[in-house]
Amino acid sequence: MRWNGTIPMNSEGLLRNRYFRIFFTGCLVSLAGRSMTPVALAFGVLQKDGGQQALGYVLAAQMIPLILLTLVGGAVADRLDRSKVLRWSNATTGLTQICVAGLLISSVSIYAALPAAALNGAAGAFTTPALRGILPEIVPSDQLTRANSLLKTARNGAQIGGPIVAGLLVAASSGSLALAIDGLAFLLAAWMMGRLNLGPPQPTKERSSLLHELREGWSYFSSTTWIWTVTTAFLLMNVLQTGIWQTLGPILASESIGASGWGAVLSAKAFGLIIASVYLIRFSSQRRVVSALTVMSLAGLPLLALGITQNLLLLAISAFIGGLAAAYFGIVWDTALQTQVPNVMLSRVAAYDDLGAYIGIPIAQMTAVAIGATVGNQNVAVVGGVLFAVSALLPIAGRSVRHK
Repeated sequence: MRWNGTIPMNSEGLLRNRYFRIFFTGCLVSLAGRSMTPVALAFGVLQKDGGQQALGYVLAAQMIPLILLTLVGGAVADRLDRSKVLRWSNATTGLTQICVAGLLISSVSIYAALPAAALNGAAGAFTTPALRGILPEIVPSDQLTRANSLLKTARNGAQIGGPIVAGLLVAASSGSLALAIDGLAFLLAAWMMGRLNLGPPQPTKERSSLLHELREGWSYFSSTTWIWTVTTAFLLMNVLQTGIWQTLGPILASESIGASGWGAVLSAKAFGLIIASVYLIRFSSQRRVVSALTVMSLAGLPLLALGITQNLLLLAISAFIGGLAAAYFGIVWDTALQTQVPNVMLSRVAAYDDLGAYIGIPIAQMTAVAIGATVGNQNVAVVGGVLFAVSALLPIAGRSVRHK
């Protein structure tokens, strides 16, 4: 069943919408599990013999199929009932998490977990496109900003609390227990998503081959200038963010504010993410993409600050502003896609958007340290902060972007 126009169009109506309530609860459960996974998996692997050498292989086994299958996941989510796609992808994620947890406490080699990790990553490739496509099916268009804000608030809150809980579980017992709890959370989310029963986005008689639908999705994405220009800008922004903030940031912090100070800076950014998400829950009207890109340019401040100061307070303030900007843009962008792209095409377009924006991240991870060693980490951070702001503002020069 899809939204039929009878749901009240106010903030209370969003939470009275049975389908959104089921979906949101399922997302809360899966987000709680997903936010624990990085800590639980890393420390669970490290507790095994040879874990330090194997950790990179386990993470790569998870990431490679996620990237390779993202486009297929988008096409499948546009063909089938998205609630069922989410049910099976969450169930697969849960079962593989439990499988890895069992392998970690067994006497077998840690490399035996690679197939399960690969299947886990493959499931993730189907989850994200379905999540981005399902919301317009259950929420009125004038409620999408509020719905996206509520989901972002839950996601950002989980990113603060989940790693802490996982760390406590690892300290009290083992990474295996935390992974097993992750797995159970995903299985519960799978059960909840299965209760939505929405039906396929397009009639069965109108379907064509999967390859044709992938080409159709690419044709729409590549011919829609306002989408691909922003995606291209985010390709560069994500390279800078990953290479400088996530890779060089801890190195620079270790030479100045230390690990505890860096943790405080990351927390400041997370609070910025939450506050922006909570703020936008109050609004149902659409925000223009051009205003979101202008705000997003401020997310270059944390990179710039890394290069010019070692003051903890200034770094925390810049990170907080960066978090505000990133959350604001993310909500506006998701809402723009959901309201402007035909729903039968939405998951495929979202998949191309994700792939284009994130495909450069592994390159940044592998080259950032070498570049920093050559020209200086602080110099890289300063130049990267400026380039980040310029990259965010460049798409505004396009007429198609200014009209969105």
